[in-house]
Amino acid sequence: MIESKYIVLLISLTVIGGSQAASLPYRSPSYLYNPQFCMDTLTGHSLYVGEVFTRPGQCVRVQCLGTLQLWEDSCQVPNLKKGDCKPVPPKETGLDYPRCCPLYECKSYETHAGGTLEQTNTYNQYGSLLNTHLTEVIMISQRPLQAETPTAPVRKYQV
Repeated sequence: MIESKYIVLLISLTVIGGSQAASLPYRSPSYLYNPQFCMDTLTGHSLYVGEVFTRPGQCVRVQCLGTLQLWEDSCQVPNLKKGDCKPVPPKETGLDYPRCCPLYECKSYETHAGGTLEQTNTYNQYGSLLNTHLTEVIMISQRPLQAETPTAPVRKYQV
């Protein structure tokens, strides 16, 4: 008798659970409709929670947070101390953040007796080294100064 109660209970749970599972498929919370949105006042663009876009003409990524506040990410200027650093804008236009951020090219020079060494380092917006290029100019021979140039002795004649 006790075994039959457990079997009936098990069958009834299976039927109830199965009918609910068939009518309500599993959906991730990110796919549920959420009428809440943020408004980017600079562009008038409406964003749903979690949505991201790059402002046209600017290199700024805007994201709508769950608190209905906008979060903005913009390009950073790295703190680079070695060499003469200049920003290099991307070659393409209309790129999304962070590919639209400029790279930074830093040149440093080192002179020695045999020539000059030029080092060019390329960094991203976070200060991470992306590329290094070395150029060395070697002096093979130098022309002697005019005062040091040996010449034949000069004879002066008087008439």
